[in-house]
Amino acid sequence: MLNELRIVEVGEGQAVQVAGLMLAALGAQVLKVERPGGDPARGGATFANWNRNKRSIVLDLDSAEGRAGLECHLAGADVLLHQFTPDRAALLGLDDATLAARFPRLVTSGITGSPYNHPDVERSDDELLVAARFGALYENDGYRAGPIVWRFNAGSWSAAHLAAAGILARLVARLQSGRGGPAHTSLFQGHMVMLSLIWARNSAGPMPNNPPHPLGARPIGQQLYECQGGEWLQIMDPPRQYDYANMPTMWEVLAEGVEIDTEEGKIEAFKRRPLEAWLADLRADDIAAEPAYPLGGMLSHPEVIANGYVTEIDDPVLGHTIQPNVPFHSDADLPAPRPAPALGEGGDADWTPPPAAVGDGRQPTEMLAGVRLVDFGMFLAGPMGPSMMGDMGADVIKVEALTGDRIRFMHRYYQAASRSKRSIAIDLTRPEAEPILDRLLKWAEAVHHNMRFKGAAKLGLSDEGIRKHNPDIAFNYVSAYGQRGTRGNWPGYDSIFNAIAGWEFENAGLGNKPMFNRPGTMDVSSAQSALVELMASLYAKRSGQRGYTTQTSLLGISALTQGETLILPDGSLAETHHLDSDQTGFSPYHRIFECSDGKWIAIAARTESRRAAVRSVLGDDEAGFAAKAKSRSAADLLAALEAAGVPCDLVTFEAAEEQFFANPLNRELNLISVLEQPLYGTVEQPGAYWCFGDVPVVFRHAAPAIGQHTDEIMQELGFSPAEIAGFRDSKVIG
Repeated sequence: MLNELRIVEVGEGQAVQVAGLMLAALGAQVLKVERPGGDPARGGATFANWNRNKRSIVLDLDSAEGRAGLECHLAGADVLLHQFTPDRAALLGLDDATLAARFPRLVTSGITGSPYNHPDVERSDDELLVAARFGALYENDGYRAGPIVWRFNAGSWSAAHLAAAGILARLVARLQSGRGGPAHTSLFQGHMVMLSLIWARNSAGPMPNNPPHPLGARPIGQQLYECQGGEWLQIMDPPRQYDYANMPTMWEVLAEGVEIDTEEGKIEAFKRRPLEAWLADLRADDIAAEPAYPLGGMLSHPEVIANGYVTEIDDPVLGHTIQPNVPFHSDADLPAPRPAPALGEGGDADWTPPPAAVGDGRQPTEMLAGVRLVDFGMFLAGPMGPSMMGDMGADVIKVEALTGDRIRFMHRYYQAASRSKRSIAIDLTRPEAEPILDRLLKWAEAVHHNMRFKGAAKLGLSDEGIRKHNPDIAFNYVSAYGQRGTRGNWPGYDSIFNAIAGWEFENAGLGNKPMFNRPGTMDVSSAQSALVELMASLYAKRSGQRGYTTQTSLLGISALTQGETLILPDGSLAETHHLDSDQTGFSPYHRIFECSDGKWIAIAARTESRRAAVRSVLGDDEAGFAAKAKSRSAADLLAALEAAGVPCDLVTFEAAEEQFFANPLNRELNLISVLEQPLYGTVEQPGAYWCFGDVPVVFRHAAPAIGQHTDEIMQELGFSPAEIAGFRDSKVIG
């Protein structure tokens, strides 16, 4: 799919490596630049998992010889993917202006901690520090008052997908302009995507603005129950209308005198029978439910194996391993997974011939201006991807039933997944709707849905049904469990897959009961996975290939997030780190501390020299660090730590959402979108997820009302006013 693309990757952070991994899995040639001696993670699970299908070259970029070697490869490259801040990039001659002058076709994506145009961009890109200064620790639920550290690297996983999608968007634009340019993003913007499900402000309508959280513990366990034997069960019934008394196993428990009218009674009831009994009953009634596994446990799940979401790799260091795979399925000829390279392996490939000229010099006004996409999806895990294409300038038409998207009642979620779209309401169950469907699909370059496939086929939205109207369309869909196993038509929701993936245990901290992860991380990650696939297939189609079918799933993205571990030759899991029981961090040197004024600070001392610097401020007794920190004000402690060279940040905590929207800098930098909407009034949401330099991100459409643009779209499709009136009178459109 991306076989002609050449990508130079420089960086040891998760986001850079995962972005390169995804692009390599889609066929791009990725050359990983390593420091002398190699990436320090070599020999570990993350290096093995995140560097498959890449080549390696050793260059000392602090030397003139190393920089010259890099420039030789950039001369024949399409993309430079790195994690340098603007100042560091300038020192290496890799700043945007220099690259544009020397390599005008080169697309450059820098993944930093804070946005590329932000005053904090030179600060650390450590996941914890970025989450602290952004305000994400305010939104994690926990077992104590105060900010709670995220175990799931939400900023890094999100930024990896943003970088891959931004690169592909720039490459689509390059097909027209012939010029490359920046496609920068950051972990900060990665968190913006994740929290867009719950961060928004409306001036009117049924969804009031969120009040500040009470400053107390918030241990959340929605539809999460301990079973007999100590195993945990996560159920997800969004409307909360399923009656647990319908289950045969519950009949037995009720006969024992247990009452289930209260949450306490339900907790007691589930403890009386084993997990498998409850799962059998719930699945018989088509209710989404899964066990809460430990991290890495899903790598041996039969559906994960059946769908190819793991891959067997003979790693040159670790031996025969089972590794989490990328969740991309396609009818394109994608490369088979290859082990991460040995140091320097493949670095002698000749990239010196200049690439073929493309484009006619016409720079688009927006990155995806002229791109046409029809979205038949509902909920989040999928439709949020087309929304992000709309943010980049694509014309996205959202097709809804006359009653609307079923997630509309969850107003924040609906807004997050539907910005930058127009809405047409059609009853696709009616045969009379066929001419409208035909014209929509012939109008579109790409189409997306996340319906269960049996239901989609009934509406004419199977792969074959869609291609009947437009054989060369790029078609993407998202399912719950993937289409290659036995659960292709099973229901699934975010919390189910957070449970499977182990994040409900990991986010709770060592020894604590598992917890629901409220911001919807698997939903968002699935949507971003669909976004990358859509962008790759759009680029392939526009560069002379055909319209491919691509698919991803909640199960697949959950498996990818197991990238910190893998199954070793002896069947054990590779070791990884865990959140402490207080949910403050991962070690005395990588955690948050409360200060004397009630504020919190975060530190990330990952090298021995920086740990020594921490001790110079907090003393030699690691067990006493917290007490020492609490004896000093946050400002005083931060000043001392910064003077000692310790990466640190103040934790943005109380009313963090309000702080984000009230900050005028965020508006100035386009990090907040402000749009009018018929029901919600003025809608404020997290804004631009990319910095494209000379090409703006422009927000035009708030999440639409049901059928808000039906007449407008019908006219564009060529229907006359009389035909439109006839369709409406017969209730085919709304």
